[in-house]
Amino acid sequence: MPERREEVARHGAAPRRRDDIDELFHPRAVALIGSVRREADPDKLRRANDGRWGTTWYLVNARGGRVGDIPVYEHVTDIPGEVTLAVVNVGTSDVPQAMEECGKHGVRHVLIFTAGFSEVGPEGAALEREVGEAARRYGIRVFGPNTNTNAFEALQEPPRLRGGRIGLITQSGHQGRPLVQGAEFGVAFSRWVPTGNELDYEAADFIEYFAYDADTAVIAGYFEGFRDLPKLRRALEAANEQHKAVVALKIGSTRAGARMASSHTGHLAGSDAVVDGLFRQYGVVRVRDLDELLETAALFAKLPAGTGARCALYSISGGSGALMAEVAESHGVEVPTLSASTQQALREIIPGYLTVVNPVDNGAQFLLAAPLDQRRRVFELLAADPAVDVIVVGLTGALGRLTDRFAEDIVAFADDLSKPIVVTWNSFKTDQPGFRTLVDAGMPMFRSFRNCFAALHALGRYKEATRTFRHRRRPATRMPSRLAEVLDCASSDGAFLGSAETRELLSAFGIPLVEEALARHGAEAGRLAKQIGFPVAMKVSSPSFPHKSDFGLVELGISSAAAAERAYAALLQRAAMADPKAVVEGVVLQREVRGGTEMIVGMSRDPILGQAILVGTGGILAELLADVSVRPLPIDRRDATEMVGSLRGAALLQGFRGRPRGDVRSLVEVILAVAALAGACGERLEELDLNPVAVMPEGAVVLDALAVVGRPVVAGRQ
Repeated sequence: MPERREEVARHGAAPRRRDDIDELFHPRAVALIGSVRREADPDKLRRANDGRWGTTWYLVNARGGRVGDIPVYEHVTDIPGEVTLAVVNVGTSDVPQAMEECGKHGVRHVLIFTAGFSEVGPEGAALEREVGEAARRYGIRVFGPNTNTNAFEALQEPPRLRGGRIGLITQSGHQGRPLVQGAEFGVAFSRWVPTGNELDYEAADFIEYFAYDADTAVIAGYFEGFRDLPKLRRALEAANEQHKAVVALKIGSTRAGARMASSHTGHLAGSDAVVDGLFRQYGVVRVRDLDELLETAALFAKLPAGTGARCALYSISGGSGALMAEVAESHGVEVPTLSASTQQALREIIPGYLTVVNPVDNGAQFLLAAPLDQRRRVFELLAADPAVDVIVVGLTGALGRLTDRFAEDIVAFADDLSKPIVVTWNSFKTDQPGFRTLVDAGMPMFRSFRNCFAALHALGRYKEATRTFRHRRRPATRMPSRLAEVLDCASSDGAFLGSAETRELLSAFGIPLVEEALARHGAEAGRLAKQIGFPVAMKVSSPSFPHKSDFGLVELGISSAAAAERAYAALLQRAAMADPKAVVEGVVLQREVRGGTEMIVGMSRDPILGQAILVGTGGILAELLADVSVRPLPIDRRDATEMVGSLRGAALLQGFRGRPRGDVRSLVEVILAVAALAGACGERLEELDLNPVAVMPEGAVVLDALAVVGRPVVAGRQ
């Protein structure tokens, strides 16, 4: 679609705000194209449309006529004035003609309410392409199709705005409704944008818009997939630069499927793993359900920027405090022991049989019997403790006057404290005065300890992530011309790259390879084994067997020339039995590397999200352990180091149980070299699998490599 991005690409600087979308959301004049209820009350129609579209709007319907004194134009081109937005709600087959009329009248934006396009199959997709072609001819920006007008509705305001508002993006219109209904729970929204089929404007555009929107503090989204990774990166960079957290519910946690089935890397780096890696690069908070999306985004919107996650837990029950502490720990949220001075001061107020270490238990009756200044003093002491960032109050049951009093105290004291208060209301009984008191005050609230502490953990992680937000740029790497020719020839059918060509490719980018040689008969195997030095490893060289150990096509610990000759014959026999039609180049002999930690480093290419780098615990158990970290390109040294550190197997590299420490720096260099290689190869390279990479106390060396060259890319959304 025509957009400002073309100019951005030429000048290399991202815009500071999305004026195009601002124009979309604030139209000067609107054409409403579709069915018209001519019997409607014109005054009621004016009030309804004025509230959504402003005072300048026109009705368009092929039958013409009037609604009272309001004219109905037969065509958009009949409208006597400027139109900056057209809302199209006609039959699916009539949409292309409506687009033509909008183009001829100079309409800049079109919202297509109509459904029945790519979401219904090939015929609808073809019609959607026709609409897109019309839009391109006239330079029209398209919102939809298969969307609605919720982006223009006045959302319900909570009784009190505490903190900021949430900008909401949903790729399912229906899924947004329960979220904006969070206003009943004291949550405020700046705008709700259901994106529909995303013929032109897509989720990433609106993330970027909200990043620069002064009325938006936090960006939340329900996402089914993404179309354009560079655009999504720009949007997330904008959110980072503007210090706005992005909270995302991304569905579709599935493998990329058979397309990525040739290597360990392909199995392990499915599209959802790439999305997860991208989110980690930009500090996106990922959640798994709608209630978690709403409550987490609300916490980020309501708390002051930079709030930490260390909690003081306060309740009217020792049991509630114990459960809170357990759930907090299970989510990685710190519940620090309160200082001795804080405990001593609390003990002067709270009876000795109740705990004041953290959690703090007030024993319930304290709320009714203690004077106001003592009840306030408890909150002041918790907020003043230097180890505490936030006070979490657990209201686990509706207990009449007890709960109501606690809620009144929270609201009365919250604005005067140096630390924020977060509340959980765990009861289904929400018709209590205490519940309404908290909602009306806009307090950050949760319906469960689970969501509360998951959100606080995310808050802490986001605070840490903000320290390393940065731009990532692809390195300027070039492919040696001879290798480019080899890849171009091999990529015609998506074949495996030959062993010799694979080694040449890796060597060209400085990737360390174990010494090896190819034997084409038994005697040569014996001679080469002597040259390399015993012990040696031997494996069949054949593109028909990408995972040789699965077929018994690897022999280790060969310690003599005679043993090498025998192994050669045995390996060829097994290969013939496994696949009589297999093309066998011979047997590769390698210096056997003993010791070290086996890792896997690889690259795969997702059809939408592009190239991604993987590192994980390797060897023959790579897929079984599935201990991997994935990041889409580009990556930098910090990314590579963090990827290694995030693995469970990282302990093996740190000398677990007396093992020799691995040279992590050398492993990071291998990861960066693979990233440079992938960038230079582009779409010529489909997958690269270095497994295992032996990480030694000094250095790292690749023991086996598999390269799959360019298969056709299938368009879609991941």
